[in-house]
Amino acid sequence: MTALIVIGVLVLLIAGLMLIPIGADIGYEGGQFHVSAKVCGVLLQLFPKKPEDADKPKKEKKPKRVKKKKNPPDGEEKPKKKRKFSFSQDEILSLLRSVLKSFGRFGRAFHVDRFLLRYTAAGDDPYDTAVTYGAVNAVLSGLAPLCRQRFQVKDCQVSTDVDFLAQQMSLDFGLAVTLRIGRIFGLLFSILFAGLGLLIKNKLRLAKEKRRNKKQGEPDPEKVIQIDEIKEENTQAEERMDSNG
Repeated sequence: MTALIVIGVLVLLIAGLMLIPIGADIGYEGGQFHVSAKVCGVLLQLFPKKPEDADKPKKEKKPKRVKKKKNPPDGEEKPKKKRKFSFSQDEILSLLRSVLKSFGRFGRAFHVDRFLLRYTAAGDDPYDTAVTYGAVNAVLSGLAPLCRQRFQVKDCQVSTDVDFLAQQMSLDFGLAVTLRIGRIFGLLFSILFAGLGLLIKNKLRLAKEKRRNKKQGEPDPEKVIQIDEIKEENTQAEERMDSNG
């Protein structure tokens, strides 16, 4: 009975943890970049860091310990074997489609608390400035309906302008998003399973090609690579012996 109570309490704690909203507030406004984390509606400024109080005593920095590297016997360093992957173009595209599909599935779970975009086109050439201004408006008009379908936006401020007297364009950007921890784990697990599926398919494909090459009498590409690595190691060992006399 006690074990069931403990399990029930743990399940409730995990369920409550999954419901906690976290987020971020990122922006570039007034020529300054800022990043803040958001936990349960409380903003924690990460960058730029808040100035430290002069009254607080400064902590002494401890010297860093230097780790000594273990040298192999006879001064020979064994080269590390690099794991080589062989993914086809179709497999990579399949993984990208799965990732984009996962983001699309969880898109409505993202709560955009604030979205700010203020753009002013400017430049030396008035014609190029006008063309840039029209292109930006065209892109924004196409993206706005798509963003409204994918995300829940509370406060959205988008404005564009043109200034033929200024020499440089100006841009202010701000984005504050909130997402529950459970949704984040769901998104990560979805991408993880897509990656595992790709690895399994890749292993099966390579094994199939290996069996087909054996039937046809062709050399195994993995063995050829291993032989080349052994030859390279022997050559390096001979060169070291010659240099040591």
